[in-house]
Amino acid sequence: MPDREPTSARSWEAVVSVREAVELTRELVARLARETGRRSIGVTDLISLRPAFYRTVAPEVPIPPARQARLERGRLFHRALGARLAREGTLEARIRRDGIVGRIDILGELPIEVKTATSLAVPDHLSSDRPDHVEQLGMYCALVDRPVGRLLTLVADAGAVSDVQAVDVSFGSTERIRAEMRRRAELLRTAWSDRRAESLPRCPWYGRGCEFEEARVCDCTGEEPPGSSAILEETGRVDPRDDVRERVRSAFTKPLPGGDEFAFARFREILYPRRAYFDRTAPAPSGPTRAPPPAATPATPQDSPASREPDLYARLNEALESGPAGEVARLPPRSSDPEEEVTGFRGRPLLVRTSRAWARFREDALLARSPQYPLELGLRCAVTGTDSGIVVLGFERAKVDADRVQVLEVRFRSLTPFSRRIRERRRELAEALRTRNPKALSVCPEWMIADCPYRSECGCAEAGVSVTR
Repeated sequence: MPDREPTSARSWEAVVSVREAVELTRELVARLARETGRRSIGVTDLISLRPAFYRTVAPEVPIPPARQARLERGRLFHRALGARLAREGTLEARIRRDGIVGRIDILGELPIEVKTATSLAVPDHLSSDRPDHVEQLGMYCALVDRPVGRLLTLVADAGAVSDVQAVDVSFGSTERIRAEMRRRAELLRTAWSDRRAESLPRCPWYGRGCEFEEARVCDCTGEEPPGSSAILEETGRVDPRDDVRERVRSAFTKPLPGGDEFAFARFREILYPRRAYFDRTAPAPSGPTRAPPPAATPATPQDSPASREPDLYARLNEALESGPAGEVARLPPRSSDPEEEVTGFRGRPLLVRTSRAWARFREDALLARSPQYPLELGLRCAVTGTDSGIVVLGFERAKVDADRVQVLEVRFRSLTPFSRRIRERRRELAEALRTRNPKALSVCPEWMIADCPYRSECGCAEAGVSVTR
């Protein structure tokens, strides 16, 4: 997003046009009919089954600070990678197969997984020293039926990447890897259904800073049977790629963003700056909540996570992700603000929303009925430099799938009003946080007030504004 843009007196609504994407609507309805509706499981869940189990059935617990810092550093690297290595392939390409979802960091001629570490491993010892990295790469290869994947490891200190390792890892039978993935997924679904973790293998994080162990939520002992090595057994050659290493190193010659300047975390903060103010200034929650192991509280079958009817939002995402690998992917940003990543469908920013409305949207009524949809889409287009995006709407009151889906294509004749909106609201929110006074911030729309935890102090209700402009 350029720092300087020509000024324009017209409001953002004046540059918006909407049309119904009839063919894409029909395509998604057809995909809905083909899906099983089974609860989705991520590739990362299959690496550590017990943490995946507790994340679903146990109370939320805080992540230990050291691990949170590592995760934050990795997130920063991944975002920087997207901006600097977008030419390597499709970013965060999503693929769904057999009810398992993968997000491949970069999908080009082969799947590429990016990891951050404090040191580099000897390539020939990767399977023993970092088995989780190799397993994750093997699963991505299996999902896209490619026998070779690339592992990029970034080492960073003082806010810059100090070293890079690039290796290509060959795998034997992708079908055997998928069979092992299906086996692990079934173990996890059964554990969710029974609300018991006894059938799951040893947790790789036991004694290594596991948040569930520290919060005394889990009942792991560290003596559980080890997990299967079926995926690692399919690992073949590990070939260093010095050419890729040098290309990646050159992409990171400039230091990573320091994060000192105020930035939005999410697009939602731009849309609703007064709510963002209170979210940022609310007192932090107290320490971890301790709870008995989930197995101590049996659930009836209809209450189990694995047996719940998937909601419409989940089904819509399942339909979108069930196409070719990379059809749903992250779009590279032109700006580091906001920090939230932009998901795209076929190269254009994507919004998925569900509605309790009885009637579908007329093309000329979207701005009046739900202005927040085209406004947020316009902000995402401004950040990625695209002139159109799509809104996938799901109607929860509809009786059949043919009436549950509507896709609207939103085009923008200019992105200037949205770029300006980001700059203006960044400045306004930063000033409100500095002065500890939110009164100058735009109020939230009426539909947000009833459930807002800050409604007694924020002042939005007194303003009587019903829409966000």
